[in-house]
Amino acid sequence: MGNKFVIIGAGSTHTPGIIGSLVEKADEIQLTELCLHDIDYERVYHMGEFSKIYMSERRNDIKTSWTTDLKEALSEADYVFIQIRPGRNEQRAIDEHTCYKHGLIGQETCGLGGFAFALRTIPAILEIVKTALEVCPQAWLLNYSNPEAMVSEAVYRTYPQAKMLCICDMPISQQEQVAEYFGYDEKDLTFKYFGLNHFGWFTNVYNKEGKDLLPQLREDVVSGKMTGFNAVQDEGKLDDYWFKTFNNVIKGFKAYPDFLPLCYLQYYYFHDEMLEQFDHEFTRADSVLAGREITVYQECRRVIENKSAKDSYLVAGVHGNYIVNLASSIINDKKERFIVNVMNNGAIGNFNHDAVVEVPCYVGAAGIEPVAVGYIPQFHKSLMEAQKGYEKLAVEACLEGSQEKALQAILLNKTVPSYRKGKEILDEFLELNKDYWNPKFYNK
Repeated sequence: MGNKFVIIGAGSTHTPGIIGSLVEKADEIQLTELCLHDIDYERVYHMGEFSKIYMSERRNDIKTSWTTDLKEALSEADYVFIQIRPGRNEQRAIDEHTCYKHGLIGQETCGLGGFAFALRTIPAILEIVKTALEVCPQAWLLNYSNPEAMVSEAVYRTYPQAKMLCICDMPISQQEQVAEYFGYDEKDLTFKYFGLNHFGWFTNVYNKEGKDLLPQLREDVVSGKMTGFNAVQDEGKLDDYWFKTFNNVIKGFKAYPDFLPLCYLQYYYFHDEMLEQFDHEFTRADSVLAGREITVYQECRRVIENKSAKDSYLVAGVHGNYIVNLASSIINDKKERFIVNVMNNGAIGNFNHDAVVEVPCYVGAAGIEPVAVGYIPQFHKSLMEAQKGYEKLAVEACLEGSQEKALQAILLNKTVPSYRKGKEILDEFLELNKDYWNPKFYNK
């Protein structure tokens, strides 16, 4: 017996990296069948044909297919990877430009860019989970779709019976940066962490001898010895966006040196500076549309035309490794440690027990076992409580189609300074998202 893996949202330009990881660990995860699904025929055709060629040259014993039919894809599935983006990067670009026009952060998960994205994504995710519970109720659903914080709140509450884990590869990316700085392999360090998705802190970094390396990193940062992480590469080139983002981690650590912040806290710590730092006319989404969206599909077409992927550069990256490693830990009952979004249930002792939090968990065949974090300091707790209030109200607004709750959510987000700004941008987002948001928003 083997396992059927399904990738939903396979039109994503990150899919080749996941496929490369699946092939690398094919025997370990008992992979016998792979199906790619997307609602966009053109994208899933090119990604699907690329994948079939790639697989045929490396593991022709693995059945590979693609489809736009969700039930067909999910039939007899064992592991389902979900990475959807309703509206694609084109709608993301609209979010970013709309927010910048109002003097606000438009990033795809933080601030009101994340709000608009969440209200597009949650209904689509819930429909996928509902279908999976009908077609393959025993399958594990591993979600990569953003904004993970609000997606996980919606799914865990609506379908608590689903075997679903909501994960993000950003913590491990930052862990690898820290490990590299100290000359370690990331797997040889134990990172203690707490927070919400894209809103968390590392509290300790232990090596195998039990020494905490975080005090040394703090000393190096405060003294000025450590000024930034190594440059981040994208398709062999310096990615200025991620270079600045990871270096802002050091800026955030220096400002609040208790714990090492996750990189996305830059938008909450330094809202005004972030508005100054990034190009409002050519946003991150514009960059992706002009770069990776073009080059990845050019490469897919080249492979399909040549009928060979032996020289293709597409299959690599942490993004694919993380989700496949988590699946392997379940399949092989490894009980390895991953940072996962879970219902708190006491993991953070002085935080809402019915809230979804992001904490380390041991993952095995029986599911997940969150690590007890204990009590957290008032500063971090207060920031999290406001952010969690925003997330919960955004989810309720999405599911109910409530403009009142949508505005309440917006006013709780730390990047929004006033009712006037919040109301103006909500009105604009309502018009721009008519094809995606709950129709009840418009039945007033």
